[in-house]
Amino acid sequence: MHELPNKDAALKPVAEACLRNQQPIADALAPWLQAAGQWLELGSGTGQHGVYIAERHPSVRWQLSDVADTLEGMRAWQQEAGLPNLPEPIVLDAADAVPPAPVYDGVFTANTLHFVGWEIAQAIITYASGSLKSGGTFAVYGPFNDNGRYTSDGNISLDKWLKSCDASSGIKDEQAIVDRAANCGLMLMSATDMPANNRFIVFQKN
Repeated sequence: MHELPNKDAALKPVAEACLRNQQPIADALAPWLQAAGQWLELGSGTGQHGVYIAERHPSVRWQLSDVADTLEGMRAWQQEAGLPNLPEPIVLDAADAVPPAPVYDGVFTANTLHFVGWEIAQAIITYASGSLKSGGTFAVYGPFNDNGRYTSDGNISLDKWLKSCDASSGIKDEQAIVDRAANCGLMLMSATDMPANNRFIVFQKN
């Protein structure tokens, strides 16, 4: 079964998948976090990953962002956490937004690219590159195909489910993501296998 966040009466959404993968993601991301720095999370969803990471890295300023209809849920997590390095979430649709001046040391996104079409996935990568300082890090977590091939039966099932919800969505090919990133000035640094047939891919801005 493929999960979407559930909302309780307090309007604080909980994504069970985040509870399962937050520790592996935090462990994979930790070597790329500077002692102090500013990070932008694209497609924060519930905001759970941001809270989890900000709690463990108090010198890193973590900016939550997502489309408008997620703002209330993100704010619920952010306000409950009350962390000085986790500011008010912002509304940001990378598909439509113009990247700001390159102000971030890092950009992170988890489980976003397979939920959108290829044009939007490309826009997310473009926005990430435009937001990063020279030498900055772009970290991506999620399922990917390997040269057009599914890497597990679970990913086949996931892709079918995604396409039943939105025909333009689906699991992207990892090499296509790497190529697009290169065109945006982002050099592949590492690609690591993660639990449940996911990957953690890290780029550095030239």
